[in-house]
Amino acid sequence: MMMRLDIYLVEIAGSRSKAVHLIKSGKVMVNGAVCRKQSYRVKPGDRVEIVEGFRYVSRGGYKIEALFQGRSDEIRGLSVLDVGCSAGGFSDFFLQHGAARVWGIDIAEGCVDPAMLSDPRFRFTGGVDARSFEELVKHLGDERFDLTSVDVSNVSLREVLPNLKRFLKSDGRIVALFKPPYEIDGGHRDADVERARSSFEQWLGPEFEVIHSCPSPIRGGPKNRGTVEYLYLLRPRA
Repeated sequence: MMMRLDIYLVEIAGSRSKAVHLIKSGKVMVNGAVCRKQSYRVKPGDRVEIVEGFRYVSRGGYKIEALFQGRSDEIRGLSVLDVGCSAGGFSDFFLQHGAARVWGIDIAEGCVDPAMLSDPRFRFTGGVDARSFEELVKHLGDERFDLTSVDVSNVSLREVLPNLKRFLKSDGRIVALFKPPYEIDGGHRDADVERARSSFEQWLGPEFEVIHSCPSPIRGGPKNRGTVEYLYLLRPRA
């Protein structure tokens, strides 16, 4: 019985999205040749090999890696709050680059990859809506972090970023993943994306200094209409 390549790899990769990423990244070989076609039908007798596995538990790790290209040593020893932790891609990146501790929070329960929970430096709390300042205080109390990362879906960063200032140390910074469809209605065409970015950066101006920004090397998923996403490294203004 034949089976699609992406489905065939689920057990090995851990999820279908990871399997698709491996295939599209050219890390899957079928009968000695790279196969980038996720719909390829694996036949009995086919030899399927993964050339290189994932460095991170989700593709979020590859996104944030781009922002810290050449400056990942800045992460060593930091305390990090990961808002919208999901499977833990951002958290995994921080831990692999020497963060002292990472506290991941998400509105969803049980979404984090089980592999993350084996690291004593990592803590996860689900059921936290970062749009609610009161809810953040309830769960985080008087905690202060060197760095906060934000990767949220279905809401605008404008609803979340102001709430996070309270939980930063005096010299703390914020990493934000900008997703155009959640920042402007119909934000999926190039012109829409640029308009959304311009509006967002104008909104940032009085409240946050942009230290660095770059496009994500990985486009948004189907829910984000495959748009180009952008990463921002921010510092709250006094």
